[in-house]
Amino acid sequence: MRHYSNSSSTLQRRRARNMASTSTSRPGPGLETRGRRLLSSRTWQTALASTTALTASFLVSSASTRETLVSVLLLPGLLPTLILTALAPILTSHVIGSTRSAFIDKGFAGRDLLKATSDLVPESAGLPTSILYLLLLCLFVPFRYGAAAGRGAHLAGKGDDVWEAWELAKSNAPDGGWSGAMKGRRGFPHHELATYLSSLLSILSSVMLGFLDDVFDIRWRLKMPIPLLASLPMLVVYRAGRGGTSVVVPGWPAFLREILGNNIVNLGPLYYLFILLLSTFCVHSINILAGINGVEVGQALVIALSLCINDILYLDPKAGEPGSFASIELRDRHLFSLGLLLPFCGCCIGLLSWNRYPSLVFVGDTFCYFAGQVLACAGVLGHFSKTLLLFFVPQLFNFALSLPQLAHLVPCPRHRVPDVDLETMRLHPSIAVFPKEKPARPITVLVLRLFSALRFVSLEWEEAEEEGRQERQKGKKKRLASTTNLTILNALLVFRGVETRRSGSIIKQGSRLRGPAITELGLFWHVMIVQIACSAAAFAVRYWLAAIVFP
Repeated sequence: MRHYSNSSSTLQRRRARNMASTSTSRPGPGLETRGRRLLSSRTWQTALASTTALTASFLVSSASTRETLVSVLLLPGLLPTLILTALAPILTSHVIGSTRSAFIDKGFAGRDLLKATSDLVPESAGLPTSILYLLLLCLFVPFRYGAAAGRGAHLAGKGDDVWEAWELAKSNAPDGGWSGAMKGRRGFPHHELATYLSSLLSILSSVMLGFLDDVFDIRWRLKMPIPLLASLPMLVVYRAGRGGTSVVVPGWPAFLREILGNNIVNLGPLYYLFILLLSTFCVHSINILAGINGVEVGQALVIALSLCINDILYLDPKAGEPGSFASIELRDRHLFSLGLLLPFCGCCIGLLSWNRYPSLVFVGDTFCYFAGQVLACAGVLGHFSKTLLLFFVPQLFNFALSLPQLAHLVPCPRHRVPDVDLETMRLHPSIAVFPKEKPARPITVLVLRLFSALRFVSLEWEEAEEEGRQERQKGKKKRLASTTNLTILNALLVFRGVETRRSGSIIKQGSRLRGPAITELGLFWHVMIVQIACSAAAFAVRYWLAAIVFP
């Protein structure tokens, strides 16, 4: 869901348009300086304050607490992950600042629909962000698995010396080449590395497909199944690792377990279908909840940070020992997930410094595909796919709310973003108009009446022309003229009381604004508050309500 205007459908038209408007619309060096100053003045101050607070809390903590923290930091691969995470915001901000002009020169630029200015803003900033993220994960491999290879060779009897441990016996081949067993060394975490590489392959596939969507503007009915292809490597490795396909039957209501005759039900292939659908949902849900500066990156960052907190809860350095709350397998799964999520959070912070209001870059569909696939890989390969879904409640709500428009029961314009009053910069809900020659179906009216009763949409009615004079006077028969667009952004405005009232004819003469003043930045914080509140509720459901429902 793009929140910018770009009428050209081909790269040639983009280039021609941008070349014609380069002299007046190209962002000047002042914007780049402002973006870099924003990062240096705000992000660095926040990072410095956080580092100082963490260091002070570490120094004043008790000896046992410090020992526990050191033990956690020494878990395999965690320290390199933290170092890469600290570098990610700096590198991401630098890469985006260095590539902005290149995107404009190649025709990847658009105009922000919620701004009065006609300046071009670079698109597809998710591409350099995702590439940097993948490079950081590749850099992580030797730190995590290179040492494991040396230990595996030592356990296989290759000797104590590090270099001797890496040597393989010479083969009898005439060319004097080296031979190696396809099954690998004993003691090396082959499946963990395969899982890690499969996640990289799935993420890379999503990045490629997302960028193709940015270039060719693929239609929704064609791009809906795209994440299924990108998720196949992840699914194959999940099955090869004997990933669970069972679900626990709720203990309440009690008759469910009595009917099924068991507390656990094995879904078999249906669970793999659930994984594919979950991955598809994660990718497209980020893309659908879009339209204002920073909302795509912000929601992905909140979800990723919530999942990181969930992972940290299982990082027990004494896992597997008596009295531990986690097994070694459970700890390693969440440690693996943390290795994917922490660098992603760092990249999102760097990207958000450019994409937040007022946006200096647009992330494009590339970031939406990339972010959704990262979250899906972390949840599925970390073996907490059902918990992952709890943190997508706002996205689930937005998807359910959008279904009537996605199913074309309600007219669906290309841009469903809220409208803006350019004089005051206040937002108000955008509308979808029902043509008189194609009135709303009864089922559509019923659904929209329900949404209106819940204050999710605002409806406008007009008298039906075909009715008699007496019925028009009594007001018994009216035609649904319009509804606010079915997105969570418009729903928040309607819920807060920002109403679109008719002044004459809503279709011909427009509308006037009533209700509280909510700007684009204010709506962004509304969405972030909802996302954070839903994450807090997800933790309550996962660690309190689940213990009651699943005894």
